[in-house]
Amino acid sequence: MALTGELFIASKRVKRDGEGFRAVAAATGQEIEPAFSVATTQDVETAVAAAEAAFPIYSQLPREKRAEFLEAIADEIDALGDTLTERAHAESGLPAARLNGERGRTSGQMRLFARELRLGEYLRARIDHAIPDRAPAPKPDLRLRMIPLGPVTVFGASNFPLAFSVGGGDTASALAAGCPVVVKGHSAHPGTA
Repeated sequence: MALTGELFIASKRVKRDGEGFRAVAAATGQEIEPAFSVATTQDVETAVAAAEAAFPIYSQLPREKRAEFLEAIADEIDALGDTLTERAHAESGLPAARLNGERGRTSGQMRLFARELRLGEYLRARIDHAIPDRAPAPKPDLRLRMIPLGPVTVFGASNFPLAFSVGGGDTASALAAGCPVVVKGHSAHPGTA
């Protein structure tokens, strides 16, 4: 996978004019290519509007479809393999062995939430049946379950460039719940994000 430094907004790649910024190699202090575009206020507003527009559709996807989506993300993370580890190591200075473990944890979180979706226990569905002839007043039928509330923003962490970053647990849980996600990668490791 070639890094382009482009923003990914509402299913489109966007390259902003100007210098942008580059990651800095933790071991040498040297800049690492490519230059990454800096999002404008309008870019952020476009991303949020797209997430809001996607919410009524994504939140209603069957649990199985969301589970398949999470597994596809996990497969893509795994497929990056050493390429992802090497970039994360260059940008963060963290040891490759730790990053390999973190990469496994990241894809594992996606798969964990896919399993939870299939089980459906996360909904915590409760039904309190009506008692229409209860005195002094009838008891209504009450139903409770967890529902997605809307788009979620995830900010990448500096100390865990994978497991707590744009593809980590916050993103996995939001997507599993049915919430579209707007992510902002950490500027210390933009190529990893």
